[in-house]
Amino acid sequence: TPNLVKQLERKDVDKVGKGEHYCLPCDRYFMNGNDLEKHERSKPHKKRLKLLLEPQYSQSEADAAGGLGSYQAPDVPVYPMQLNLMTTQHRDEVNELQSQLKDSAA
Repeated sequence: TPNLVKQLERKDVDKVGKGEHYCLPCDRYFMNGNDLEKHERSKPHKKRLKLLLEPQYSQSEADAAGGLGSYQAPDVPVYPMQLNLMTTQHRDEVNELQSQLKDSAA
């Protein structure tokens, strides 16, 4: 988690909004928090989240489906974190974790 904290604290002046407002699923930067929240309610963002919930197929599965082997249905994908945590709520949780780290270090 220390690397994540460092990445969140770093501001990149070359990116839109100094890289502070970022949508991870869509890989987009926004000028301010209001634009990010508006984007999270938009149709393209919701479509992207739905697309990410679908299983990603490997080359071996594609070959099997094309007749180059026996096809087996893929398992449901398992993600390390919920997709809804990658939005504005995620920033609040990270801030809370940062304050807990500072309290434990002091």
